[in-house]
Amino acid sequence: MSAAWAGVDVGAWRKGFHVALVDGRRLLAPPVRLSSAGEVVKFLTPWHPRAVGVDSPRALAPDGLRSRPCERAFVAAGICALRFTPDRRGLAANPGYYAWVVNGLELWRAFDAAGVTALECFPTASWTRWYGPRRQQPRGRWSQRALRSLRLTGVKTPLDQDERDAIGAALTAYEWSHGRCEVFGDIVVPAALARGKRPG
Repeated sequence: MSAAWAGVDVGAWRKGFHVALVDGRRLLAPPVRLSSAGEVVKFLTPWHPRAVGVDSPRALAPDGLRSRPCERAFVAAGICALRFTPDRRGLAANPGYYAWVVNGLELWRAFDAAGVTALECFPTASWTRWYGPRRQQPRGRWSQRALRSLRLTGVKTPLDQDERDAIGAALTAYEWSHGRCEVFGDIVVPAALARGKRPG
């Protein structure tokens, strides 16, 4: 089995987790949708990924704050917009909206328990660094073009946004492993690449 890097796009309870695996130049298998953090760990275990990019906050904001320091540093860098992570009180006040954050925290705990090397990433920032700002383009069309520009092989079927973001998270993990990322606290963002140049 070739070396693998994984990416996870985290959704709320109904959507669950979308998981992708790459070797840097190839999509190793079609992205899969899984229902629980335990299923994600079980699915990834045979692949032994060197790192996993997770599109979800690693932690809540400190009590009394409406965002994390790493998020404020990221926004100050001007890469793209970001939804801030609430503190415990903010999460409790709107549990439906933040269900994906709760799901993500469960995944982080599962990865920590399993000894998985994981990093927090933001695929929208990755696509921006690799392809350029979205501006007024529809998000789906923009991310589709961004993925196509990387010339990743093995992408054989139409993908939805969650599947593309899982691939973006996996490629971010690959870039991080090769020392080609910028770090804002917990948030990892790839260094800019020339348009049309794929990671690797």
